[in-house]
Amino acid sequence: MKAVRVEADGSVAVADLPEPEIGAGEALMATRVAGICGSDLLDWYVRRKAGSVLGHEIAGVIRAVGPGVTEFRVGERVVPHHHAPCLSCAACAAGRFVHCEEWRLSRLDPGGMAELVRIPAGNLARDTLKIPDGVSDEEASFIEPLATVVKAFRRARISKGQSLLVVGLGPAGQLAIRLGRAGGAARIVGADRVASRLAAASASTSGADAVIDVSRQPLAEGARAVAPGGFDVVFVCPGKREAVAEAARAVAAGGTLLLFTMAPPGETWNADLFDLYFREVTVLPSYSCGPDDTSEALGRIARREVRVADLVSHRFPVGDSVEAFARARALEGSMKVAITF
Repeated sequence: MKAVRVEADGSVAVADLPEPEIGAGEALMATRVAGICGSDLLDWYVRRKAGSVLGHEIAGVIRAVGPGVTEFRVGERVVPHHHAPCLSCAACAAGRFVHCEEWRLSRLDPGGMAELVRIPAGNLARDTLKIPDGVSDEEASFIEPLATVVKAFRRARISKGQSLLVVGLGPAGQLAIRLGRAGGAARIVGADRVASRLAAASASTSGADAVIDVSRQPLAEGARAVAPGGFDVVFVCPGKREAVAEAARAVAAGGTLLLFTMAPPGETWNADLFDLYFREVTVLPSYSCGPDDTSEALGRIARREVRVADLVSHRFPVGDSVEAFARARALEGSMKVAITF
């Protein structure tokens, strides 16, 4: 079977791999769609995955089930999460699923960007969702990315009537704007330097009230122009110190700086502790998601509370995955790039 593998130098290639075999409690899924995540484009992060198969924003159909599987049948469309918690440890009891040891050790085999994927028993039983009628495979592939935004919003306790600034208007940023609109945010502003992404945020489907072109003015300056008192929540997509430092200056007193994307090891940010203290700014990271988040994301997509279909800008067959990754890296004119099987 064909799969998208990370090479030793961090590049990606289409490789021929043996088909996975399933055991008791497991299922074999034929992948239909795999979205390229922003993390798949982080060179420092991908190089650490040399030899592995990428892909976690996926949707497919059950090809076979192992002994003991009764909840899933051949032919059913599903979205498996690439990590699944044990649901019985102290971290799980507290709702901190990403800190469950089993969550961190679990994974799809060999990865989502493969023609066939083995869904381990834990992933199948504890965080694999059936795709309802009326939700396309492409829409279903957004369940995981939307779930990460759902979790981030929950951690930040974003509530109706608050103001929201979204920094970085790729797919995650667009989802944040749309989820904020669905949740009743009073004012939503987006910021980026890519013209096509600023336009997408302003369009009716996303619905930002205003946008800031950071190629023309610094983020903090533009934010003060539209919200002199700052924003209740600033959702920062880039995991870069410069973006975080500018975004911190746009947070309102008593507000939250929400760090959505990982930064490279050793990346530091010289925060003004005096300013953070007296303005009572909360600095809050949010990593991945758990079963409660994926379930909510599916519901919001199925009910059309958060629309996602228009976010797919390009589609490439798995054999053209190298070209797909090149297109995803060319930010102008692209949004979500999907690999099809």
